[in-house]
Amino acid sequence: MIDQADRELKAWVESIVTGVDVILGPPYQLNGKRGVSLYLLALANAPSEWAHRKPTMLVALRYLVTTWAEGEEEAHALLGKLVLAVMEKREYELELSELSATMWTALGIAPRPAFTLYAPLPLEQPKPTTKLVHGPLIVHSASVISLHGIVLGPSDVPIAGARVELPALQLSNYTNVQGRFYFSTVPPHGIQLIVKARGQVQSVTVERPTSDKKPLVVQFDSFEK
Repeated sequence: MIDQADRELKAWVESIVTGVDVILGPPYQLNGKRGVSLYLLALANAPSEWAHRKPTMLVALRYLVTTWAEGEEEAHALLGKLVLAVMEKREYELELSELSATMWTALGIAPRPAFTLYAPLPLEQPKPTTKLVHGPLIVHSASVISLHGIVLGPSDVPIAGARVELPALQLSNYTNVQGRFYFSTVPPHGIQLIVKARGQVQSVTVERPTSDKKPLVVQFDSFEK
């Protein structure tokens, strides 16, 4: 990623100041020559001016830009041309703070006119691979049924107000005055019911479809504790 940013910056500088050497390296390599040095000083946080840009531009590359020529006047002209170009280019950011004497000593040259340029390091996430569909969409439907039931006590007396639960579906209902309950949509078989009436609890498994005329019968033989 950084090497791509290097190449893009170098190509852009070459389009601004034609006919000179543009190197990606420390400034001393151009001593006595004519050209531009682009030296990557560090990776830095994105400048505040980029806050409105897309979130992938979170890292900036901080380059030291210096120019060289046979005469200082020509070197200054190259530098001034680059400064104006950076100010007009939206992708880059210009910084004119002075480098410390310690930095120039570390670079092995005497202090000279320069500026710092911030270039974005895009951090694009790889896009997920999308598999091609090689056939028509096939929808498999699952059959459902309604569930009718009745809760009876001793002597087949209908129990009103019994609570009937379908834990797997997180549904519940209460029996009416005839002891009947109803769920409009349930799977066709293997449904577990929990029936609570007058302090007693029964677990019932529904194995076959029911109807209003042939409801599921839940029988409590006794309510004695």
